[in-house]
Amino acid sequence: MKKNIKIFMFSVVLSVLTCSGWAQTDSIPTNSEELYKDKIDIAYGKQDKQNISSAISTISGQELVKGAVSNFGNTLFGKLPGLFVYQGSGEPGSDSPSLRIRGSYTAPLVIIDGFERDMTNIAPEEVETVSVLKDAAATAIYGMKGANGAILITTKRGRIQKGTIKVSLQSGVQTPQATMGVLGATDYMSYYNQAAVNDGLPQKYSAADIAAAGSSPRYPDVDWQGLVLKDYTNLSKANVEFLGGSEFVRYFVNFGFLYNNGIYKPENPDFKANPNVLRMNIRSNIDVNITKSTLFSLDLAGSINRNVYPADNTSRIWTSLLTLPPNAMNPVNPDGSYGGSSIYLNNPLGMLETGGRNTAMDQFLNAGFRLKQDLDVITKGLSVSLGYVLDNGAVNSDGNWRYFVVKQIAPGTGDDYNYYSYREDTQYNQWSNASSTRYASFDADIRYKMPESNGNKLDVLLRAQSDKQYRANSDLSPYLTNNYGARIQYSKNDTYLLEVAASYFGSDQYADGNKYGFFPSVSAGWVFSNEEFASESKTFTYGKLRASYGINGYNRYVNGRYPFEQFYTGGGGFPIGTNWSWFGGLQPGMLANEDIGWEIAKKFNVGVDLELFGNISIEADYFLNKHSDVLTIDYTKPAVSGATLPYENIGQMTDRGFDFKIGYASQNDGFNWYADLMFSYYTNTIDEMGEALNSGELEYLNKTGNSNTAIYGLESIGYFESDDDIQLSPEQTFGTPRIGDLKYADQNNDNIIDSRDMVVIGDWRPNMDLGLKLGFTWNNFDAEAFLQGQFNKDINLSGNAMAQPFIHGNAVNEIVAEDGFPTLSLSNMNNYQASSYWIRKGDFVKLRNFELGYTLPETTVARIKMEKARVFVRAVNALTFSIWDYTDPEYTSIGYPPMKSYLLGVNLNF
Repeated sequence: MKKNIKIFMFSVVLSVLTCSGWAQTDSIPTNSEELYKDKIDIAYGKQDKQNISSAISTISGQELVKGAVSNFGNTLFGKLPGLFVYQGSGEPGSDSPSLRIRGSYTAPLVIIDGFERDMTNIAPEEVETVSVLKDAAATAIYGMKGANGAILITTKRGRIQKGTIKVSLQSGVQTPQATMGVLGATDYMSYYNQAAVNDGLPQKYSAADIAAAGSSPRYPDVDWQGLVLKDYTNLSKANVEFLGGSEFVRYFVNFGFLYNNGIYKPENPDFKANPNVLRMNIRSNIDVNITKSTLFSLDLAGSINRNVYPADNTSRIWTSLLTLPPNAMNPVNPDGSYGGSSIYLNNPLGMLETGGRNTAMDQFLNAGFRLKQDLDVITKGLSVSLGYVLDNGAVNSDGNWRYFVVKQIAPGTGDDYNYYSYREDTQYNQWSNASSTRYASFDADIRYKMPESNGNKLDVLLRAQSDKQYRANSDLSPYLTNNYGARIQYSKNDTYLLEVAASYFGSDQYADGNKYGFFPSVSAGWVFSNEEFASESKTFTYGKLRASYGINGYNRYVNGRYPFEQFYTGGGGFPIGTNWSWFGGLQPGMLANEDIGWEIAKKFNVGVDLELFGNISIEADYFLNKHSDVLTIDYTKPAVSGATLPYENIGQMTDRGFDFKIGYASQNDGFNWYADLMFSYYTNTIDEMGEALNSGELEYLNKTGNSNTAIYGLESIGYFESDDDIQLSPEQTFGTPRIGDLKYADQNNDNIIDSRDMVVIGDWRPNMDLGLKLGFTWNNFDAEAFLQGQFNKDINLSGNAMAQPFIHGNAVNEIVAEDGFPTLSLSNMNNYQASSYWIRKGDFVKLRNFELGYTLPETTVARIKMEKARVFVRAVNALTFSIWDYTDPEYTSIGYPPMKSYLLGVNLNF
């Protein structure tokens, strides 16, 4: 791999030097923006924006660099109608968000420069545009991969212009979003005594114990978060871009650097375990006109990521920080040992200082080659192209870990301490692992773009693509797919639009005779502003109606590689012979299903695009998606065979909703301002999922008919107010109820509260997304604010240790002080069942980005041989508005919180 990196670096440097030499000529125009005006990236090509009849939203890469984050997906919050972005962890290197298009239950297809790739390691500065393909017409040519929509990322390419160099530098600090506060030892002991009394037990802590909290090692009072977490950490980014070209060769070369450090204080000087990521990105896109009719393109991209993590996983560290009682132990005992006990073995200070460290070195090299030949000599507008990509990834991981002794101070008085020891120190255990992935794809296109005649435009695409993907060393069987696609685009006078597309797609994961499927679509549009009756309108400067319908597929992998074949796994065994030698046995795994196939999405979309008064733009869409043949297990079948039932294509779901965007740009001469408002909404319903349906009074137990992200639990109807109330209420089977405990509704009227009383109590995924961008330019100043919000989101605290004081030894978090918190107990689980009491509204609005910039006067920068210089301050996730204020409303799990970022930067153009 190191040899490949050296060859790659040499190729990139050679490309920069060579292309710079070819392109330096003052006679080349410096502005070629007209070449790209109103062109939208679509599947395998570009199309005039006015001639698009499918549902596509797009944004430029310039808009995305304003979110100074380490993961590209986190730049997309609220930017594109129909795309829902859900926040993940804030841990460096592990901060990928979850992406969904129009409520789809799985992630969309991601295409980078025409091929399926991972967006994790791409830098925003490399990106020219991002398009979200939302309906069947936009994704039909992807065949069995288009059912969940697609995110199309197009990287920058060279242009016919004088060579330019752009440098971007920014550095600043990050601080965690809100984390749940843990109460101190005094409050902990008081609440503990109250819970003990509620359970009919004697108080554990005396008044003297409570008063002594924090006074000596015998009476610890530890703020674990304050001890372990830093207030601020650092984030730095740098980027250098070379762009230019001539009619012979055009080039874009980009070098990127990112360093993001973690927020833990404790570190071993011999091996720093604070999580951090160091990333270097390189991209080189070269286009060479070998002849006037022959274009050769060479795309090279690579990234090297070094990710460092503590040996103890993030969940265990944060569970300790958020659930360790403040008086459970000392961080460090007077004898220098780490504090702990038989119950509390995970001392977070010891876990970070001496528990060990893991390092992962991720290396990715992507190479793409394309040869395009114009065949105007045969007929004008005809061309063919051949493309080949070979992507390689390697992950080399190593680390060390060990157990360390923890000690508990034995009972006694004075400063002479005796200890109980738990667990022993061990030597560091070393480990290493290497894995690799490989993706190879070959495609061939035939395109005919008919010269415009009498207002008629025709664009025909025929293509074939074959992919082979090795996902890991352990998966020796490559994933094979073939795709044969076609698309016809026709317009008359740029007024009447028609597009027909189809794919014949095959996958090797299905049985013979069932490997290929056909996926057609059709879309049409009417640009009514081009009609004579609208030509004189001063209101509608542009207006288009469009509609589409089509069928997409989803090649979903379940139950291993080949679900149509029966596999056997280890299970059971028997002794043999006089020595009772053990022989392991085999048992069938999940039953094979020879009829298994791809999932299907039938999609309908209707939309309108408007431009009003020359400076207001509107795009709005309504969609209806019907998912069928969804893979699920048929639980109506008896399981008496003892075998695991197979997946079958029996599920059905419906998504419907709309997305909307309106933009305004002023046209004043001094002060210019602009605004964009984006809104997306959907509903989801399970129509069939293979469950054994209940009828009559028990119909409420069915999940069919509900959202696929619904939360189920008991309906909380108040509190028990007296002993008579307890005696006269249905029997609650989760523990002995007491006065002040939660009381639940008896849904089936059987006088027993149990799992058969579960109903829908919320939905964990928001289905409404809002984005608002406001900005202005004035003289040399510019400013922009971007707000994003999500609504109809429910936070489920059921099972969350932060909301269960004393259960399994948990600390008391600040949520216990809120009005209405149920009666405390040391062990009774009645109040901690999944119920509507633990559902909280998680709606929020965030200031995702704010930027203020100043561009130096041209006369100033000319003196230092620059074309442009701009300084800026930038804030990311700076403010959050939500009625939920205990933690970040997007991330309520026990784990590394999302981060706020504050940066100072400079952009330099040469």
